[in-house]
Amino acid sequence: MTKKHDIRIDRTLLHPWLDYKLTKLLTACEKKGIYLIITEGFRTKKYQNKLYAKGRTEPGNIVTNAKGSTYSSQHMWGIAFDIAINDNKLLYDTATLKKVATIAKSSSIGLGWGGDWKSFQDTPHFYLKKWGSTTKALKKQYGKPNNFKKTWKKTVNIKKGLVVWKHKTKLGGNYKRVAYGKKVKVMYTKDWYAKVLLSDGRAGYMNKKYLK
Repeated sequence: MTKKHDIRIDRTLLHPWLDYKLTKLLTACEKKGIYLIITEGFRTKKYQNKLYAKGRTEPGNIVTNAKGSTYSSQHMWGIAFDIAINDNKLLYDTATLKKVATIAKSSSIGLGWGGDWKSFQDTPHFYLKKWGSTTKALKKQYGKPNNFKKTWKKTVNIKKGLVVWKHKTKLGGNYKRVAYGKKVKVMYTKDWYAKVLLSDGRAGYMNKKYLK
């Protein structure tokens, strides 16, 4: 096994919350001596249609049941990634993928796993659970992925800038103050705060009242 992770996707195209969870998964797997290849992340409509054609109108095996035109793939919404094991002998080894899934589904990370699906098991597939195991809720709320992506960043809208707290209780101090007009990556909002992802990979909490 190669003792390093191999990231083959553009992580900036992932939802900030998923990117944060991916970092946690990589760290946790490394501690267990498991190294991953991140093979798939965000997919465009064109690329999704190309994958859908495999095993149908193009050579190869069927790899997805989601047409790009239906926006039914979680990848098109930036809320999913696929993996392989960074070992030529274990690339899609079922037992090893299950070990990764156990780590990914733990309370400290909380990802959903395609291996739990009943109709189309997808063991290399991991996703954010907030919107369920399909894209129905996202399509109903946002229509298309581009509208959803607009919610991933918000702008500081207070002249003195906005503090990023280390904890939602505001105990333990803060990381920094973000200047007026600057954008931040938002994982989710709740109660008084928005949980944000900083450029160094740390997570913090900001008053959502002053983000627009």
